[in-house]
Amino acid sequence: MRYVKNIFTTACAAATLLALSSCAASGDSPDHDPQGSAPTGHAQRPPHGGHAQPSLDVEANPLPLPVQKYLLTPSKISEIRPATTILVNACLRQRNVPPIKQTTSAASHQSYPDPYEVGRRYGPIVKADILTYGYHLPPAWFGGTTAPPKISAQQEAAMNGPSGCLAVARRELIGNRSLDSPVARQISSKSFMESLKDPKVKAVTADWSACMAKKGYSYTGPLQALSKADLRSSKPSARELRIAAADYSCKASTNLISTWQKVEIKIQNKEIAKHLSVLEKANAQRAQIMAEADKIIDQGG
Repeated sequence: MRYVKNIFTTACAAATLLALSSCAASGDSPDHDPQGSAPTGHAQRPPHGGHAQPSLDVEANPLPLPVQKYLLTPSKISEIRPATTILVNACLRQRNVPPIKQTTSAASHQSYPDPYEVGRRYGPIVKADILTYGYHLPPAWFGGTTAPPKISAQQEAAMNGPSGCLAVARRELIGNRSLDSPVARQISSKSFMESLKDPKVKAVTADWSACMAKKGYSYTGPLQALSKADLRSSKPSARELRIAAADYSCKASTNLISTWQKVEIKIQNKEIAKHLSVLEKANAQRAQIMAEADKIIDQGG
């Protein structure tokens, strides 16, 4: 199943671009195609560790998954990005290289699809978005459309390599501390994969499939419906919109999301208890890094 392969590719790519984390590409977790992943991103920095409020409906994030507290997500990376740029530019100036132009306005903000959030983990679940965009991501989820600043060959040469300015910025901001938590990623992966085998999830998925069959669509589960959508197109077809609307209706009538999520929450809580000291240590180190990043941003370098 294409959807169930590597959910963490997007976040790891974002971290690698910033030279903040060395996420190894792995096949140990569920795959969200970038068009099927949930983005997060904020024009302003939110409080660290903040979560969406629970919802009683199918829509939005019904509850935050426990492991989200310990994950390095694109939204957290975007909080650190300005500090990284400040440190990189300070290094470039010391080497008589022009600094990188910063785009910090809300209008120019660009978010990454966030594969950890609940909002797309089980397929799309926000009714208003589904009726308009089907399985495609709403454009607003990607923030502004301003292109990132261009980097000259001189800047690129000064930034790359073991002694380049990206490495210098990483050492200054992160040092030997941990920003990412491989254990948290493994828990997120394990809970999803184990949930697929859970009797309750299998039963509610069968109910969803039967509901879809009554509407004229044959799918074994909502992830298959999403994986078969043509997300390469610029906009959804009329057929995609009909299928997505039926998908939403069946998720609501069968309580698929809440049932599935409760199973994952139980699995994650058990795994978190096993690895709590490691997870808390990584969180404490990340909190230190983000606090220092805040100071750098507030001081403007």
